[in-house]
Amino acid sequence: MIQFVAEPYGREGFDAFLRSLLVADWKSTEGPLRLSADLSLADLAEADFFLNARLFLAALAEEGGATATATGNLNRVFVGRMFDRLKLLPPCRESTRRFCKVVNEQDVWPLHLARVVSECARLVARRKKRFHLTKGGRALLPEDKAGALYRALFLAYFRRFDLRYDFHLRDVPGIQATMAAILWRLDTVARDWTPVRGLGPHILLPGVLSQMREAMTYVYDTEEWILAGYLLDPLFDLGLIETKKGDKWSNVTEKDAIRVTALWQKFIRFAWNGDVQ
Repeated sequence: MIQFVAEPYGREGFDAFLRSLLVADWKSTEGPLRLSADLSLADLAEADFFLNARLFLAALAEEGGATATATGNLNRVFVGRMFDRLKLLPPCRESTRRFCKVVNEQDVWPLHLARVVSECARLVARRKKRFHLTKGGRALLPEDKAGALYRALFLAYFRRFDLRYDFHLRDVPGIQATMAAILWRLDTVARDWTPVRGLGPHILLPGVLSQMREAMTYVYDTEEWILAGYLLDPLFDLGLIETKKGDKWSNVTEKDAIRVTALWQKFIRFAWNGDVQ
């Protein structure tokens, strides 16, 4: 098993840093994990999740909200208009058109995810059978607030939203519980192209790695498949990692290589004893 390197402060300093990451206030500007809001819309041009969430919020602003269905989803008329605006991968758009006679919110999963996470971020609220922008959501729509909006969505995605909702096939709650440490390890090992195959032991704490392996109940389960569902696919959709593809699939797979993007390096910083890396 890969061991985390206890540098530059030795084992005692390393253990203290790791503990501080696990209990870190992600909103703090002085903690071990620091997330910048100093981003432009151009910085976020490849962050598909952010772009789709912003389109969704803008549509609510333009239309004065959207009627909710009896099951608490966006109505079909609104979803149909959004479907034509969203940034979707061609296979997603084509398969939706081919197989859905009518398009409901959950048929357009990127829109559904944007709506759910926006609610987690308290940018959107449902009142009197309608979805509305909150005061906070409206305040973050201007172009010069793009960085603050991205930060709010990122915090909601990884801190309030339950990642198992998007990847319910295997239960590995330790991944989300130790996300700050995982991000730090990725910042260390994925500055240049690194294979997805075998990545888990490099970035997961030993207990979380064991939990993931225990969740692999089917003969064809792989660490990489679970890691992609919980971590790598969301980071890719947020524009924080890029892939060198090893196969035809749009999702991150074990045949790919990944590295952190320029957006990652602008957005995420780590501090050992106050020394920002």
